[in-house]
Amino acid sequence: MIQQTQGSRLDIRGVNKFFGDFCALKEINLTIEPGELVCFLGPSGCGKTTLLRIIAGLEQQTAGLLHQGVTDISRKPPKDRDFGIVFQSYALFPNMTVADNVAYGLRSIGMPKPQVASRVSELLAVVGLEDHARKYPAQLSGGQQQRVALARALAPSPGLLLLDEPLSALDAKVRHHLRSEIRSLQKQLGVTTIMVTHDQEEALAMADRVVVMNNGVIEQVGTPLEIYQQPASAFVASFIGAMNFFDSAPVNGQRVRVGNRELDLVRPLPSDQSCVQLAIRPEDVHLLPNGDGEWEGRVESMDYLGAFIRTRVRLSEVELELVVDVDPRSARQLELQVGACVCLNLPSDALHCFAA
Repeated sequence: MIQQTQGSRLDIRGVNKFFGDFCALKEINLTIEPGELVCFLGPSGCGKTTLLRIIAGLEQQTAGLLHQGVTDISRKPPKDRDFGIVFQSYALFPNMTVADNVAYGLRSIGMPKPQVASRVSELLAVVGLEDHARKYPAQLSGGQQQRVALARALAPSPGLLLLDEPLSALDAKVRHHLRSEIRSLQKQLGVTTIMVTHDQEEALAMADRVVVMNNGVIEQVGTPLEIYQQPASAFVASFIGAMNFFDSAPVNGQRVRVGNRELDLVRPLPSDQSCVQLAIRPEDVHLLPNGDGEWEGRVESMDYLGAFIRTRVRLSEVELELVVDVDPRSARQLELQVGACVCLNLPSDALHCFAA
């Protein structure tokens, strides 16, 4: 049984990164606790990979400090930092066997041969590749190569594991399976892990906390549930999952007007705004038989997506089209079809409000 690693705490304070006049990262402040799996999530160019490279020492921050445990690593070269890394391309040595790839870091630090052999055997068993030790990377599938890269990164028992979009090169079925394996292994080992991804489903499924980034800044940090149910900005709301947005005019601190109707809000409105954006998730819109709801509309389109039917409904009283996710059973009960007249409700506790 492989022994648990002592995960490191990582403190990032005031990190900025400029490439010439371009600001890639601005005032990044973040603490990652020992044993956490944290995902850096955001669109291409948001700064997540740059931040990971700074943590690894592969890129030097323009300003700011990094501490791993009590050690200031702000200016340390990569070789003096306590981390293992898995790149998007896996970066395995093609001329080395699986066992030699995993052993490479252990031999580099001068570990005795018997201990190297024992550690390699132990890790290959953990990642399910004990029967492939003598094979070369070219003889393995993409998923198997990813496991070798992971075993190699974990071999020296690092305090920090860095994953740079490790699943992006795999097909959907393998990716889904391996993310569960990685999460299970990370929990078993207790290694502090940072993963960069642009896949929101991957981040929500794997992370203890998600760091949502955009244009070089952190938009929100929270658990997957917090990020999804309580988005801190319109960007987070739109980037994580599907969301309907529509403009409204404030009536008072917790009441808005949409068309000729007024809606009560559970969450307070942003201050000093003459116009605000309301937002609601497609699964939170209540679709009802014609005549039973507050808003009337017509079904414009229906897309069957397996677990639910994504339905577009154009409201009659206002120039607004809403996306509504309906489970197949409810769709049958409502006799839902394109052109059908329906009613819907917008629950107050499901409405989010952002500055326009």
